[in-house]
This record gives sequence, structure tokens and C-alpha cells, in this order.
Amino acid sequence: MRQSIRGYTDAVIEEPSRGDLAGVANELAGIVALVRGSPDLRFVLSDPDVAVPARRGVITDLLGSRVSPTTLRLVTFALEADRPGEFLDDVTWLAEPVDAAAQGLVPIGDVVLGRHAAVERMDGYATALLQDIPDKGALGDVEDELFRFMRIVGGSGELLGVLSNREVDAATRRSLVEDLLRGRASSTTTRLAAYATQVGRPRDYENLLAHLVDRVAAESNRRLATVRTAIDLDEDRRRHLAAALSRVAGHDVDIRVTVDPTVLGGFVATIGDTVVDGSTRHRLDLLKARLDTPEADFTTGEPS
Repeated sequence: MRQSIRGYTDAVIEEPSRGDLAGVANELAGIVALVRGSPDLRFVLSDPDVAVPARRGVITDLLGSRVSPTTLRLVTFALEADRPGEFLDDVTWLAEPVDAAAQGLVPIGDVVLGRHAAVERMDGYATALLQDIPDKGALGDVEDELFRFMRIVGGSGELLGVLSNREVDAATRRSLVEDLLRGRASSTTTRLAAYATQVGRPRDYENLLAHLVDRVAAESNRRLATVRTAIDLDEDRRRHLAAALSRVAGHDVDIRVTVDPTVLGGFVATIGDTVVDGSTRHRLDLLKARLDTPEADFTTGEPS
């Protein structure tokens, strides 16, 4: 189980718009039964040779009109975040915390996470929150608020001493952060900074805040698709391209188009670390590579 899935699930469970959690738990159990009962479906969802967008499309087409948005959101994230072979186990696990939250139960005795695992869980939590932010301007506000709070924590020996003290229980540390930010920061910033007190070792709290600042900055870049095309695009083509790239990215993206004659035709889009190359140049390079392989055996049509 990836820690990012746990963090993402925690964030979704907390949201007021989460809907009927008991119903979500039942739907997750139903999905487990569906996948277990269909060898073909199980094969497609667990085959590493099937690209993530294709597996996401299968899940969306199959479940989109049959389950709640919350259920679909959780299942889709689990599919994208973990190895294909873990999908069934991940969905089986998802039903447990959702069902516990529906009954008002609070997990206890969670293992204290090291820095790497804590960052991964924090990233999952942040992904759930940042998905709902509509524009880069609002993301910039969250980044600025987190940065200022990090500076306040680092500049106060007394405050840092409390937030990094393992003798102070996690609930007290969380309440302190929420009290400090109430009315001074957005709900997203407050939730992120407060959740960071619940994961990992207390002495890593300041480092987790620093990671969150970088994480939000990276999210801003992932919302922008830099596109190179051979010719400029009119508004209609830009709108269709933005919609197609949004489906690839899994969230809405804005596009910035740059004319580059070396592309020849089609486009090359960069969204954060993801490159989508649909250019004529790329297709020609692929064809050339195939022609250069030893297996490429052609006849000239002349008698030997």
C-alpha cells in the first residue's frame, strides 16, 4: 500500500462534500467483488503493459455512472498511484478506513513514519486538496501562506520546540496549528499545515512544511501545459487541445502555445514532468528508427 493513497483517502474523508461514506464503503466493496469476478477486467487493470490513461478510461467508462463521485475519485487515484498488480488490494483497503469514518471511528496506534514515507503520505493528502483549487492564482496564495507560516515556525524557538516535541501529543500539536492559522490563512493552507503534524516524526515538521511549499509550487507548473506547434492555433483548436491534455493530465490545464517550425506538424506539450509528443517530427523519428533496425528487410523489386 502506497502511503500517498492513505494520505489522499484521509483528505477525502475529511471533506464536507464527501457524501455518504457508508455508501462509498459499500460501493468500494462492490468494485472489489466485480474485479475479482471478472478475469478479463482484472487482467486489464493489473497489466503493467496497459498505459495508465487506458486503465483510467476503463474504470471511468465502467463506473462513471454507477458509483458516487467520491468513490470514483478514490478508485482512480489508487489506480494511478500504485503498481498495477496492487490495484485490487488497494481498493480492498480503501473500504476499511472509509467504513471506519462512516461509523465515527478514529484509528489509533499508527506507525510513526520516517521522513520519506511521511513526505509520500503528505503528497497524497496535498493532491486531494490541490485538485479542487481552480486556478494558479489561488495556488500561489496557498504557497505564500505556507511559506510565511514556515518562516514563523522557524523563527520562533518556543513554537518550533512545541511542534517538534515528541512528548506533545499529535492532537495538541494539530490544534495549536489550527488556532494559529484560523482567520489568517485559507482552509487549504490550514488543513495542509495541520495534517503535517499528524504524519512522521515531530522533529521533521519544519521539513514537511518546506516540502509542502515546493509541492504547491510544482502543482502550479503542472497546471500549465507549454505547447509547441508548427503554426499558431485559433481559439477553437486551443480549446480542443486543452480539453485533450486535461484528460491526459487528470485535471484541468491551461495551455501556452509557442510556434516552432521544427515541429513540422502536430504538437509537443509539456505538463510538469510529463511530455506528450504528437508531432510529425516525432513520428518521422520513430519511422526512421524502425527502418534502421536489423529486422527491417526490404526488397528492391529487382531480380536477384
